[in-house]
Amino acid sequence: MKKMALLLAALLLLSSLAGCGKSSKGEASVESVSMICGLSGVGQVDRFAGVVSAQGETKIAKDEIRQVASVAVKAGDEVKKGQTLFTYDQTQAQLDLEKAQLELDQMKSTLSAKQEEKARLERDKSNVSPDQQLQYDLEIREATAAILEQQYNISLKEKEVQRLTDSVGKAEITSPVDGRVQTVNENGGTDSNGNQLPFMTIVETGGFRIKGYVNENNASVLTEGTAVVIRSRVSDQTWKGTISSIDWNNPAQSNNNYYYDSGSSDTGNSSKYPFYVTLSSSDGLLMGQHVYIEPDHGQGQKQEGIHLPAYYINDADTSPWVWAQDKNGKLEKRSLTLGTYEEDLATYPVESGLAAEDYIAFPDDTLKAGMTCVTYDEGTFDPGMGGGDMGDMGDMSGVDGMDG
Repeated sequence: MKKMALLLAALLLLSSLAGCGKSSKGEASVESVSMICGLSGVGQVDRFAGVVSAQGETKIAKDEIRQVASVAVKAGDEVKKGQTLFTYDQTQAQLDLEKAQLELDQMKSTLSAKQEEKARLERDKSNVSPDQQLQYDLEIREATAAILEQQYNISLKEKEVQRLTDSVGKAEITSPVDGRVQTVNENGGTDSNGNQLPFMTIVETGGFRIKGYVNENNASVLTEGTAVVIRSRVSDQTWKGTISSIDWNNPAQSNNNYYYDSGSSDTGNSSKYPFYVTLSSSDGLLMGQHVYIEPDHGQGQKQEGIHLPAYYINDADTSPWVWAQDKNGKLEKRSLTLGTYEEDLATYPVESGLAAEDYIAFPDDTLKAGMTCVTYDEGTFDPGMGGGDMGDMGDMSGVDGMDG
């Protein structure tokens, strides 16, 4: 019974494939050249919403044991690498250094005294009776332990003195990057998660990157190093880039206010994780611009003209032709003029004979000239049959970087 069911399924599959060329009524299924060559929007499987953001953020921390004398910049200021951001008050730092140095000197004097005490005990031990030597052994062990503890405390104090020395010698804190001051938190504070706020945050202005979110349900689609295509939401312009990082440790803080974006494959009420795209070029992008992000399967290789897959072409090496729909809706053999075979993409550039709006059929031995053509194009494409965008499912509002 199982073998019979499998045989029946195979026959049905073969029948459906053959039906792409011809039906029992003498009809031939034809598909638009635009759709075959990727000149339309159909066929994009995975798409993620993203936003253009700064190349990165640099957080400047303040030494908690030092006092700030003056702040040289404010939020919104443009700064250059090496420019002074704020200055520490050296008075207290110098006093702290002097105090730590005195404590270190005292600790070293105490260590010398303990070492001399141990040496004295070892000398006196040799001049007493065996019964008294047991007491000396106990005192010597105690002296040794005290010496080791003092040496450890001295090592800690020496590190403190070195740190204070370095801080006294560095009163001015400068910007490590070119950028714009985003925040200045002179009074400290914490963020919504209870983390200590940096004293200052600088947004780098050396270029853009793309920030997006990957849903836990389609997390396997993206990995670090994945090549992606960035698409404008308002034009045909595209950019190329690479996934530089995915922050699996910090899922986006979400709420219950969801809405759907027909352009995105992010779906459902599930965790989303931020990821970042390093761009090959950011020409034409604007800060805060909302875009789409797709894994690059070749759709990013935008080519001029028609580049037809070789398997649609008959007699490509001699007199190339395809099965095409004529002006009366009937199937005909149409001659083509081809360019040089493109081995990397397995396509031929069509120099003449076809236009993007024409319809052609997949080669089939059952096809005959004069058959009635049944068109299959973007207008008849059903996303529910697999592939394509995920329909009316998409972004999550309330999450930084998503379209809202």
